[in-house]
Order: sequence, then C-alpha cells, then structure tokens
Amino acid sequence: MGSCVSTEPADNEPKKRSQAIDRRLEEDSRRLRRECKILLLGTFGEFFLAWRFFVSDCDIFPVSGSGESGKSTIVKQMKIIHQNGYTVEELALYRLTVCKNLLDCAKSLVGAYHQFSLEPSSQKVRDYVQYISDYNIDPDPHTTLDAKVGEAITYIWNDPCTSTVLEHQNEFYLMDSAP
Repeated sequence: MGSCVSTEPADNEPKKRSQAIDRRLEEDSRRLRRECKILLLGTFGEFFLAWRFFVSDCDIFPVSGSGESGKSTIVKQMKIIHQNGYTVEELALYRLTVCKNLLDCAKSLVGAYHQFSLEPSSQKVRDYVQYISDYNIDPDPHTTLDAKVGEAITYIWNDPCTSTVLEHQNEFYLMDSAP
C-alpha cells in the first residue's frame, strides 16, 4: 500500500459509454435550440407553401381550424415582419377584402332588422337600409368604395334598432370583428 498513484482500470467501457451519452445529449440540445416547429390551423397545402417560403427548416403539423381563427393572419404577419410588408398591388387586393367584409357585416345587420321585424327610426335610415341591401361591390381591386356606402353604414350603425339587433347577436351571423 503506499503511494497515491492511481491507474486506469483495464475495462474503461462504462466511462466511454457515459461520455458518448453526454456528447449525444449536448448535440441534441444544440439541435433542438435551432429547431422550429409550427402548428398550423388550416388546410395543409396553402400554409405549407406559405411557411416554407418564410421559414425553411421547420417541421409543419397541419391541423384543421374553424373559420376566423387566425390562420391567414399568421401568414400575413410573417410577411409583414420578414418581407418588409405588402406591395401596392397586394394592398389593393386587401382593400377589396376589407370593403367586402364591411358590406357583408352591414348586410347581416340589415338582414337581422328584417328577421326581428325591426323598422329603422327614420326614413333616411330606411333608405340607407335599402341602398345597402341592393349594393354590390365592384370586383376590381382598384375601384374605390362609394362614399355613400360609408355614410349608409354609419347611419345604420347609429340607429337605435342596431343596438336592439346586437342584443340578439347569437341568433344570426355577424363576423367577430364587426361590433
């Protein structure tokens, strides 16, 4: 017995195995920090292409989602953040969508007026209700919305019947972003 000299055991296999496991864990940790996984809330094809365009090294898991759950919004936000926003042509196309949504909501309110047998408070609002019911948007994205549409919607929205209709909002369809 004597000196403090230690020698390596003849069988160094457990130590090597432990070091290999440690190396593997470190590599996996580094890889996971770089990895990105995205859960999509929509149809696979549309979002697969869009996300591959923005983020090339991501695992994509498609899941069906309900309407107005934000599927398109995510892609639009990625475009704004990572591609310096929209072109003038794309903005023109979105203008058409916004105008169509506005008109659809107004027509939904007008339909609810009829559904609940409500009469607007004045002849002017009744005329605007008829105007909105008959109005159709020009599908050309470069055509601006008629100013009378905005005036009509403002009058309809401010009519006392609209607040009565909105008390029954669960009985007819109105987009979440309308009120």
